[in-house]
Amino acid sequence: MTKVSEPTSAEIDEISEWLLANAPASRRLTSNELSLYAMHEPHCGWLVPFELGSVRYDLRVVVPRDFPWGKPRVYCQEYFQFKQFPHIEKDGAFCLFPPSAEHDPYNAIGLIWDTIKEAGRLIAASRDPAFLDDFAEEFASYWEKTAGGKTVVSLLTPGGPSRIVSLWRSTGDYYLADNDQALRNWLNNHNGGRKWDFGFEVATHLVLDRPILPTEYPKSGAMVAGLVQKLAPSAQPLLIAAAEDAEGKFTVSFEGTTKNGPVFFAVEVMPPKQHGNPVGSQVNMIQKGFRPGKVPPYIRLQRQLGGNKVEQHEVLRADPSWVHGRDTPGNDTLFNKRVLLVGTGSLGSEVAQLLSKSGVGSITLIDPEVLEYANVGRHVLGIGEARTYKAKSLAEKLRKNYPHMLVKHFSERWQSLYAKQPEVFRDVDLIVSTIGNWQAEGRLNQLARSDLDLPNVLYGWAEPFSLAGHAVLVGPNGPCFGCGMDQFGRPIWTVFEWDTDTTRKLPDCGASFQPYGPISLASVAMLVAKTAAKALLGGVQFGTETVCWASQADIFEQGGQFSAGFLDRFAAVPEFGGSRVFHLDQRPGCPFCGGK
Repeated sequence: MTKVSEPTSAEIDEISEWLLANAPASRRLTSNELSLYAMHEPHCGWLVPFELGSVRYDLRVVVPRDFPWGKPRVYCQEYFQFKQFPHIEKDGAFCLFPPSAEHDPYNAIGLIWDTIKEAGRLIAASRDPAFLDDFAEEFASYWEKTAGGKTVVSLLTPGGPSRIVSLWRSTGDYYLADNDQALRNWLNNHNGGRKWDFGFEVATHLVLDRPILPTEYPKSGAMVAGLVQKLAPSAQPLLIAAAEDAEGKFTVSFEGTTKNGPVFFAVEVMPPKQHGNPVGSQVNMIQKGFRPGKVPPYIRLQRQLGGNKVEQHEVLRADPSWVHGRDTPGNDTLFNKRVLLVGTGSLGSEVAQLLSKSGVGSITLIDPEVLEYANVGRHVLGIGEARTYKAKSLAEKLRKNYPHMLVKHFSERWQSLYAKQPEVFRDVDLIVSTIGNWQAEGRLNQLARSDLDLPNVLYGWAEPFSLAGHAVLVGPNGPCFGCGMDQFGRPIWTVFEWDTDTTRKLPDCGASFQPYGPISLASVAMLVAKTAAKALLGGVQFGTETVCWASQADIFEQGGQFSAGFLDRFAAVPEFGGSRVFHLDQRPGCPFCGGK
């Protein structure tokens, strides 16, 4: 293991001389002083006085062994400690720069000076009472679970009202969802489709006017009640009902809004402690002194929301808005969309995965074929799923990876499925076809012109070697998929043309395949998935075609060239590849739409 070079004595002496010249009262930290910061492997440091008004702040500037690649840390623990002021780390260091901030490692003095200036700016800002508002804006940096706290996986929809929600306590973590059905679906999907008999409980989710400050972190049931009275007064009946109904501990989830989005946290209100009872006895302190069911409501409330202990839980968001873009605007709209994907081969499986990652809430997969070993190298599925039905195995994978989604599958030809269940095709927002077979896609195009209840259809395919891709969106009228194909299902125009046959023969009766790998296919899958997502959001008009192509170097390497039809459309061809969108023309005499 190569050791990181430490700063030289000459470099440190140069910094010391510079500091003495600019801050005459500064000095080097002693070895005993440096030992206080041993966990960060300090190399050396300086005490640099900083005066603001009548107050002197002794800044301890500590540089690590990998300085100047590693940033200095600044401490002033006499005045600034964790949770007393924002932007202070657990060990007392100022949080001066965002984690992503870069610096010039060849300007060590400049880095030291910037660090000192930033610490001074933070100290000056701390004198403004509004500075404490930063606790709320950076809530997640300060709230943490206590010794008995749990990790709560939250599936709750942000931005809703205060409400009763569903809770499942596993042996380790807790899970919260808006209702039992949503929680059951998520857990079953996450566990590979196995149907478990979950014992759900209720919890209370309260929406506060703002996130709370460290001084408001509740340590007792009474503090929880006071917090709700102060920041969510209209939700008090929900908390009171939860306390009255609980026979022991009960969970309360909170949500607050910052300018950077919502924050979530949760507590467990523990039952009252046993006082004066034999060790090991199981006395119900809520019931104590009263017959079963006869505890007066105000007594029960005093015992549940009194001096009893509170545990802080860590909340990890796993709701669709967070998983698919961290609350990016528009993701909620995409989650309410439904896609029917016909064909789950190498291209279709990638498109399905990309749409799932993008946040499409419902995908139905149709494919009658099994996954062959030869296709594993360019398919989302792997060796473990070889010789299984592609649609079924891909659906299982997507459900497990994105358990909030609704994923259905049919391992049969789309024609037979439509004959039995036409509603599968009609009750979606978009049909995407990546079959790559003219008999199947030609018939789908024919159906799309006759069944006016079908949504728009997007056809996606790759040219040889996946050096170009196409995404054609057609609707119930105007140009159709057949307008761009001849009677044998061959595209009338292509991006590339080849002097030789691009297919590869197999030692089987008439068997062949197109040679392409996952890297070249990725750009085509991206094109089709992106066009599908934009179409779902209304950003693509039907009757358009989107194409992408690789660089000239890649094309020439495979022995191809740009076609005359492509050059007629796009005279200026970028040397390094590109993409274009254009309107389709209806072909006169098209056997599907008649050019009308």
